[in-house]
Amino acid sequence: MNVKEKIEKMEDCRGKNHDLRLFRSWLNEYLPGHRNLSKIQVGGTNGKGSTCQWLASLLENAGYKVGVFTSPHLISHMERIVVNHKSIEENEWEAIYDRYESLFSEKQMTMFEMDLWMALDYFLKQEVDVAIIEVGMGGRLDATTALDYCATLITNVGWDHQQYLGDSIEQIAYEKSGIFKPNVLALTTEKKKNCQTVMENVASVMHPILGFVDFPYEKREGMNAFEWENHTYTTSLPSYQMDNLGLALETCHALGIDLEVEWIQKSIDEFSWLGRFTQLNRPYKVILDGAHNMDGIQALVKSISKWDGDIYFSALSDKDVEEMLKILETLHCPITLVSIDSYRCYPLETLSYPLISKEELIERINHPVTDMLICGSLYFIGEVLEKVDG
Repeated sequence: MNVKEKIEKMEDCRGKNHDLRLFRSWLNEYLPGHRNLSKIQVGGTNGKGSTCQWLASLLENAGYKVGVFTSPHLISHMERIVVNHKSIEENEWEAIYDRYESLFSEKQMTMFEMDLWMALDYFLKQEVDVAIIEVGMGGRLDATTALDYCATLITNVGWDHQQYLGDSIEQIAYEKSGIFKPNVLALTTEKKKNCQTVMENVASVMHPILGFVDFPYEKREGMNAFEWENHTYTTSLPSYQMDNLGLALETCHALGIDLEVEWIQKSIDEFSWLGRFTQLNRPYKVILDGAHNMDGIQALVKSISKWDGDIYFSALSDKDVEEMLKILETLHCPITLVSIDSYRCYPLETLSYPLISKEELIERINHPVTDMLICGSLYFIGEVLEKVDG
């Protein structure tokens, strides 16, 4: 098999992850070095990937070698395993896969378990100083929770994956809080009182070092401004990124990592997370954002505030599509739906909006005649980014 075939074989291995104690026992037996890695776990509903990127950027600018494990990917499976902002090379990925293929098959591991295992192996080989590990879904039963951490983070709690995590916001908060560990730092920027209460209740049993992060910032002449360690910073990044940045800064502070002004400013100036408020180089403003649930769409709309162009939207069938569209309608701009190449795509033809193909959208992006906002699904954004010019 070539690399593409091996990835396809892996991606076919979906389903329920194994019991965490069992998965941990396999790691202890076949990859015992995982216990020597300094790791930070990042959970939550929205902003997990962005928070991972903020942490990685701040730590790298401070001189640390940083590994990052995230999912899903946008274009290439290699994006899931990164060291100092560089994705693993295909030949390195293949070497690790070949080394463990028989074990993966014997234990019938899921794709996510294999991805995580391979990331840990690569981080050990690369001798990273810190590994940042993004939760796949939920937290309490997620494979990443089988590991040890120096800090566990929760960005926020929102409505997503209810069929797996529960049909109340409190139940979802409980699942997210399942990453807490005894005597381990646990920080969150979640602001809803009912969710905070759930976290406090879980903490009373798990005994983490729990802290609620309130990161104040304000609008100044169209920019977001905040103060940190007696210095004022400004950024043109969308408002929904500010809590993610604040959580990363507070985590570094709590772990005793001192950050110089220039390191923080460099992270702000260079911050980029593909598919999250990504702006293409076009004569008109073309923004692609992977917001894919109600809270994500709400945060996107709030950040934009006013939009004078067209909106293009697509989503998977397990999302609250009609509610997300209602939120987008508050921008009072034309909305067009786009069909994507996935059996999981929502039946968009049942909705009363214009519907075009992905190919037609690509043509419009490459030759825009107005501003364009494209959102609704990370898979959708990934398919588009793979095909557009530039």
